[in-house]
Amino acid sequence: MAGRSARLVTVGGWGNWAGTASCRPSSIVEPESDDELARAIAGAVARGERVKVAGTGHSFTDAACTDGMMIRSARLNRVLAVDRVARTVTVQPGATIRALAERLAAEGLAFRNLGDIGAQTIGGAIATATHGTGARLGTLSSQVSAMTIMTAAGERIECSREHRPDVLAAARVSLGALGAATSVTIDCDEAYALHAVEEPMRLEWVLGSLDRYLDADDHFEFFWFPHTDRTLTKRNNRVDGPLRPRSRAKEWFDEMLLANRAFGAVCRIGRARQTLIPPMARMAGRMLSRVEYTDRSDRVFTSPRTVRFAEMEYAIPLAAAADAVRGVRAIIADRGYRISFPVEVRFAAADEDAHLSTSAGRATAYIAVHVFQGMPYEPFFREVEALMGRFEGRPHWGKIHFLDGDALAARYPEWDAFARIRARLDPDGVFRNAYLDRVLGVG
Repeated sequence: MAGRSARLVTVGGWGNWAGTASCRPSSIVEPESDDELARAIAGAVARGERVKVAGTGHSFTDAACTDGMMIRSARLNRVLAVDRVARTVTVQPGATIRALAERLAAEGLAFRNLGDIGAQTIGGAIATATHGTGARLGTLSSQVSAMTIMTAAGERIECSREHRPDVLAAARVSLGALGAATSVTIDCDEAYALHAVEEPMRLEWVLGSLDRYLDADDHFEFFWFPHTDRTLTKRNNRVDGPLRPRSRAKEWFDEMLLANRAFGAVCRIGRARQTLIPPMARMAGRMLSRVEYTDRSDRVFTSPRTVRFAEMEYAIPLAAAADAVRGVRAIIADRGYRISFPVEVRFAAADEDAHLSTSAGRATAYIAVHVFQGMPYEPFFREVEALMGRFEGRPHWGKIHFLDGDALAARYPEWDAFARIRARLDPDGVFRNAYLDRVLGVG
């Protein structure tokens, strides 16, 4: 196969953003085109190596790790087509959410919904069922209307709602198990503004009022501060404008000083002296205040994150949300865990035609627990995981969990359908790694 080879990155190892996973691939390459990608995969297959594609490393698991060839998607980041009439964008998987949001805004378009991290690649976010919040909105994967996947054999598999919909249903949340995505088509909306209100409320009030907020607000979520009865609620609703964004000074104060630098300093103090965590949490809860502004949608959805942590997130039936949050509160209180990070609670509509979406077939509440970098997380996470198991919880594919395929299969009605597509597209397991062997089985 003639042509230029993918750039070889001369580094000895790879690690994720959170510092919770690392590996030493035999090689790391950065292709710039489909042809370079095909040659890189063919070379690995000829050498008997496995292949994994990595984005920006924002998964907390070892989902991207390999001792074979790692393909970094950083240079596969071009926007391939924008259709203003159909309101779709087709993009290579290495484009970051932040960069694509800027391009969409220039075209008068916007993502329908987003999570809060703009540094993720589109490919990685879709592969792990990344989501935002909104009781009437699905995950980012639900917005995918077409994809192209390159198999280990170098075949380009195109799938859409009309063409090979069975493949699309697997590819929408693939965990990288089917092959290397080369393009993704995403349904967009006309560009819109969000009126954002961030407001402290008592935890029990919020839990007792969930139906009200989920019905009234386009996007509702809340953060509960352990060791307190305080939450910070976030309500975002579409408006026609005008934009009334925070000033640059106010945005820097809120996002960088309070949410990152000051919070990071508090977490470091708590790591050094854990007995200080509960009183510091109570002090922080008393300092919460109301914030209100209107800005472009992606600027409201996403925020900078410089404080690093380990995270577990579980998707449970919406009706169980209040009981699950109270259960997490009881674990922290009864077991004496000192948790400096707030517990985040978000919501999503049922995803249809995405076999491994964490919200497949049911309206969902997402409950995320976090532990500051450098502090032990496994005992706390295991207890939370056991609690979520009582609600048939599904772990976020890109966040820490301890389940294997035997436990997970019973929680996904279309598990076997995904396995059949995987067997067709990657029969020799070229895209396997230790994480996939654990959560999906070896095939």
